[in-house]
Amino acid sequence: MADIFIVDDQGPEATAMLQALYSRSGESARTHLKMVQDRGSAKFMASYYVGYGHASIGDCGTTTLFVEGLSILACKALQDNPLYSGQESSTRYIDFSKQAIIDPINTPESQAILGKWMDFYLSSLEPLDAYLKQKFPLGEGEKERVWTTAIGARGFDILRGFLPAGITSQLAWSSNMRQAADKLHLMRHHPLAEVRDIAEGCLDVLREKYPSSFGHKDYEATEAYLAKTAAKNNYLDNSFFPSDQPDLEFSSTVSNQALESAELDVINGRPARTNLPRYLDSYGQYTCTFDLDYGSYRDLQRHRNGICRIPLLTGERGFHDWYLDELPEGLRSKAKILVKALYNDIESLEAAAEDKQYLYPLGAKVRCQTVYSLPQMIYVIELRSQNTVHSTLRDIMHWMHDEMKKLHPQLTLHTDLEPSKFDVKRGTQTITKR
Repeated sequence: MADIFIVDDQGPEATAMLQALYSRSGESARTHLKMVQDRGSAKFMASYYVGYGHASIGDCGTTTLFVEGLSILACKALQDNPLYSGQESSTRYIDFSKQAIIDPINTPESQAILGKWMDFYLSSLEPLDAYLKQKFPLGEGEKERVWTTAIGARGFDILRGFLPAGITSQLAWSSNMRQAADKLHLMRHHPLAEVRDIAEGCLDVLREKYPSSFGHKDYEATEAYLAKTAAKNNYLDNSFFPSDQPDLEFSSTVSNQALESAELDVINGRPARTNLPRYLDSYGQYTCTFDLDYGSYRDLQRHRNGICRIPLLTGERGFHDWYLDELPEGLRSKAKILVKALYNDIESLEAAAEDKQYLYPLGAKVRCQTVYSLPQMIYVIELRSQNTVHSTLRDIMHWMHDEMKKLHPQLTLHTDLEPSKFDVKRGTQTITKR
């Protein structure tokens, strides 16, 4: 009978060494643990992980970084990794009115733009809250505390569209040592100075805590290549897309005939809350291209499987109407005037397009493209079509659902196709102190 036990009270380097010793010894980890404790793990990691380049050893030790006071743009850059695990502050539940804003342009003109966005956000909180309480009154049998929280969340849903992308947030990142080193190495060549500084800051604390595990050598040719490809690697701008491309475009390399003839028993009748098996990835990919506000793009990026590149945030695609339509009439008129004026002000600034991103609001539309396999596609559609998901993203999920059903008539999909509506259950989706 297998001997099963847990070791989770050791540091990441000791845990990595403990696992690595399996590859060279048939003895029990119980025996190895005493050796690790007696000899230490630092020299082992320096020699085998860093010195000899046995990179898989770095996969065996994990650590968690907490990064605070970084812009939403920097959050996206750090999370742009299929192996990212962590959490970020939510603009849908947290009042961002007191957060600092990063402005790399830092001129009187750029500061004025940021001030106007925040003035609108701050001045709109109370009147919008009152409007929403009148529009969605407390229902019979509903708890007032839950309803109040749900109303607040709805207000943040709407007003987040006017938050500039330079607003600061915070995130946690759990990673094994190899992934951390690889990702931070790439981030040192990011177009944004803020992101480069964060990469160096993370490496500094990791080297201080684990000096034997983060002493990797840099190679001149590799650094030059990373610098050359940095812009394309980090941002997808509008020049990538044909000028005559339709607003919504769906394409696929998956043959429905091949899929249904071999996998009908797998794709038909799948129960809800159950994932398709991963081997179906081999049937091909689905490419979806669409406009989405940057705020909802952030939600979509949370799905690490597949490809969902970061769009360059500009004013070229306009501002998403949903954020305007959800405002009461007086605020809506002010918002339309504000958006038009500030878009013009941002465009007139003498600054790099990457730096102007900090000034654009989260309600700005960006051109997005996802490339998913069948299991990835179905997972995202079903999860992100639920009523608690932001309305602008749900609309895209419903479109993806329709395209998938056209292509695969016998594919079972558990999509929430009901129109978006206020749901007091939003008030229960929070973390509260008992």
